[in-house]
Amino acid sequence: MHMFEQKSDERKKKEAPLAARMRPSSLHAFVGQGHLVGKGHVLRTAIESGQIPSTILWGPPGSGKTTLASIIANSIDSHFSSVSAVSAGVADLRRIIDEARERHNLYQRKTILFIDEIHRFNKAQQDAVLPYVEDGTVTLIGATTENPSFEVNAPLLSRCQMLTLNPLNEDEIRIIILRALKDQLKGLGQVEVEFEDEAMLHLVMMSNNDARVALNALELAVMTTPPESDGKRRITLQVIEDAVQQRALAYDKAGEQHFDIISALHKSMRGSDPNAALYWLGRMLEAGEDPLYIIRRLVRFASEDVGMADPQALVVAMAAQQAVHFIGMPEANLAMAEAVVYLAAAPKSNSLYQAYNAVQEQIKRGPNDPVPLHLRNAVTPLMKESGYGKGYKYAHDYPGHFVKQDNLPESLKGRSFYTPGDQGHEKEIAERLDAWWTGETVQEQEEERSETVINTHVEFPCGDITLEGELHFPETETDLPGRQAPFPTVIVCHPHSLYGGNMNNLVVVSICETLNRQGITTLRFNFRGVGNSGGQFAGGVGEREDVLAALEYLSGALDINHDKIGLAGYSFGGSVVLPVALEEERFGALALISPALTDNGWAELEKFTRPKIIIVGGSDSVIQVDRFQQVMMAARHPMEYHMVPGVDHFWTDHEDELAGDIAGFFEGVFTVDTPEEG
Repeated sequence: MHMFEQKSDERKKKEAPLAARMRPSSLHAFVGQGHLVGKGHVLRTAIESGQIPSTILWGPPGSGKTTLASIIANSIDSHFSSVSAVSAGVADLRRIIDEARERHNLYQRKTILFIDEIHRFNKAQQDAVLPYVEDGTVTLIGATTENPSFEVNAPLLSRCQMLTLNPLNEDEIRIIILRALKDQLKGLGQVEVEFEDEAMLHLVMMSNNDARVALNALELAVMTTPPESDGKRRITLQVIEDAVQQRALAYDKAGEQHFDIISALHKSMRGSDPNAALYWLGRMLEAGEDPLYIIRRLVRFASEDVGMADPQALVVAMAAQQAVHFIGMPEANLAMAEAVVYLAAAPKSNSLYQAYNAVQEQIKRGPNDPVPLHLRNAVTPLMKESGYGKGYKYAHDYPGHFVKQDNLPESLKGRSFYTPGDQGHEKEIAERLDAWWTGETVQEQEEERSETVINTHVEFPCGDITLEGELHFPETETDLPGRQAPFPTVIVCHPHSLYGGNMNNLVVVSICETLNRQGITTLRFNFRGVGNSGGQFAGGVGEREDVLAALEYLSGALDINHDKIGLAGYSFGGSVVLPVALEEERFGALALISPALTDNGWAELEKFTRPKIIIVGGSDSVIQVDRFQQVMMAARHPMEYHMVPGVDHFWTDHEDELAGDIAGFFEGVFTVDTPEEG
């Protein structure tokens, strides 16, 4: 280097801002980011081994991204080329890459390409670097304050190690300031400075965890303060306020003001006063309070003081927390203000708070009763034999997806912890819970309407296992023609057990109840491995034996017309019953509802020549609707095939319509006489 150029560089270093002069050149002098550069941690290990991968450093301003990149270059004796994405373009990148290639070929020296603010490069600019990162021409270190997942191209990001830098804490900022004051070579050590405690505290707080901001303000304060008669430059609170252009507010984050103002914020929101709440929020934020401390209080408030009166309040509070993490301060101050106003203006309820307090008190003083048997999962055969899960009512199998059932331990039966209030959404919750638990349920109304049905829980053998079922007889009243025994009977089979199917499925129950009202007996049962039925799921093969076992059980039952037995299957149940019906002639009629058939199964349908009905929903996304249409078009009797437009596989909101069609089919086949109305 020419002598004049060397002197020029030395002069530039001396005239550089304090933040640039104080930049550490080794990990020993680096402050913060212990999770990356601490002993045994990822970045220190990589530097010490000399194996540095291409890396994206993601962190807030002033957290040490540029410094770490420089330390890496110095530590592994690599050439360090630095560009800023704000001003550099593709031509600059190509020049650096050409130089890096030549440097490696001539001197076998690596090049680290540091791109500051890499998120400001567009896709084309980022793509220009990609092949040279991939072939090792350069080791890329990108620095960004934005989330790389959104701002860095996926191909480039996948070839880099992403490291997250945390904001420097107040102790770390203080260490950096004190070092600058003592360093006689690069810092302000040659100037005698005396700092007031309040001035130091304000400088640390107003730096917003940014070392560069702290050092720039420190340099301005010291260099613009003239020495007094004793030669010392006294840095007072007023000097620092002038340097950072922000007045120190009366606020002590560790003292009484801290707790007084957060209390004022909480009580202003509870009092539904958005103006006061905004003021107290501003007092804390402008004084440098940790925004996450405030957010934690907002989240708690959303549950404690708003609760179920407006469940959206918790969502808004958590969104403010995400905004603080995503864009940082001070940009996130409006997100916090929005949350505070929302919480203050929301309807209030502490019902949830009181309910959980009551639960805590009950747990402290009450016995820890065992879980009722019907609520336990029977995950082993022994558990099933011990009664685990027996009698459990699956709510989705009942009208309105609700059924009354004891869910508390016996000693707490009937105990109420949660009492909803009368504000906001909680008023609707109160009405719904009251209708479910104190009013007459849809299920109870159905039971009243089904008073002409006699239900019997039955068990019957199938080889060496036992199956459970429900046998529903129409009541034998002599004044109702066609309702006298023996009755026509239909066996109804449920959907796939591995997807929650059982004999209490809503479609299955609706079909059975409608058939019963038409004077037809029904038997619905649980396939093997379901509920209290023995055995295990058998992929549809063993389940065929279950259907035959149900038929054998009916053959010995009283009040059954053995010449009028039908078979129905829904979904998986349909795929099980078709081959059984083809082989067993005692089934005089067949109904398949949304049958989950294979191509071979659809082809077999026409082989069943006795009366049948196949009914599917036009919007079914589970079965092969197009295959169903092909079979229907080629059928000898297309009227046996029905497709209901707009209905899904689960017959949501169409259960009664479906049940009426199935009952009408079997009623016509078995010519059941029903009582005339009026």
